[in-house]
Amino acid sequence: MIAMLLIIIALSACNVEHHTPDAQPQTSELNTKTSVGNIQKTSQTEQSTQEQMEEMRRQNQQLQQRSRFTSGGVVMILGIVGLLIFISTNNRWRHTLEVKNRQLERERNVVVAQNKQLSIERDRAEAASKAKTAFLQSMTHEIRTPLNAINGFTQILTMPGMDLTEKDRLDYSARIQENTRQLTNILDDLILISHMEGDTEMPPAEECMPLLTMAGAIEAVAPRVNPGVKVDSQCNIPAEERVMCHPRLVGIVIAKLLDNAVKFTKQGSIMLSLDHEGDTLHFAVTDTGCGIPADKSELIFERFAKLDSFSQGAGLGLSIARMVAQHLGGTLTLDTTYTKGAKFDLVIPYIPKA
Repeated sequence: MIAMLLIIIALSACNVEHHTPDAQPQTSELNTKTSVGNIQKTSQTEQSTQEQMEEMRRQNQQLQQRSRFTSGGVVMILGIVGLLIFISTNNRWRHTLEVKNRQLERERNVVVAQNKQLSIERDRAEAASKAKTAFLQSMTHEIRTPLNAINGFTQILTMPGMDLTEKDRLDYSARIQENTRQLTNILDDLILISHMEGDTEMPPAEECMPLLTMAGAIEAVAPRVNPGVKVDSQCNIPAEERVMCHPRLVGIVIAKLLDNAVKFTKQGSIMLSLDHEGDTLHFAVTDTGCGIPADKSELIFERFAKLDSFSQGAGLGLSIARMVAQHLGGTLTLDTTYTKGAKFDLVIPYIPKA
């Protein structure tokens, strides 16, 4: 705009200088007025130009302000978008890391569990190996002892020229029979253990009279009772009552308990009792023998466990009795509150005859 204004002023000046030599004296006043008018117009034009320039400056400042505002907004928006992208990416990586950590933790737990299981299996294998060794040692001794006795007394009875009295012959025969019975019991115990561990299915229950089962067990141990020891029974249910059970297995448990009582009762009495308690049958074998310490109440049920290492037997009787009791769905425990000897409680389900 300034350049245009200067050009207009220059052209006006040229026009004035060009016409002045030819002007007449009478037109000088008119030219003067015209110059004054042109100057006024030029001044107005300059003022208008300045106003336009000021307006343009204000507009330019507004545009700059808007541009700065717009640029700041764009930068802010881009920053927010970048922050959101960073947060989203960070959360994604954090989630992935947590998933990986959980997976590693599960794998670690699996490895730890496998190591524990391997340790348990190793301990079981070692225990089984020790049990096998103890079994072989105990069985070798327990089987050889009655065999040696049978062999020795048989040789005496059959040796030519032996002058034996009738009393000696009867005594030797009784010893042979007793050792034969012991050997048979050991073999029966081994067969029973093998059967119980290999076959967990129970045969069908059959009808029986508990009183007859008790009487049969007492009759079987009567010959081995020490002199002066009284063996009695007490049945607190009707004598003629019949129930559904497994009489052979129940008889095995009672026989083992009575054998144990006979072995350790040198004087006093042995009592076999039966009670009906709710939905269970409760057999109890009580003796006045040496008793069993309360802290050994579970040890005695382990295989080959013998509180007296010099006592006769392989240490399988009570272990087999508990195994059979559990096979029947019942329990066999030592009553630690009884202090006059030993008391064993056999509890099995009561199934009345249909």
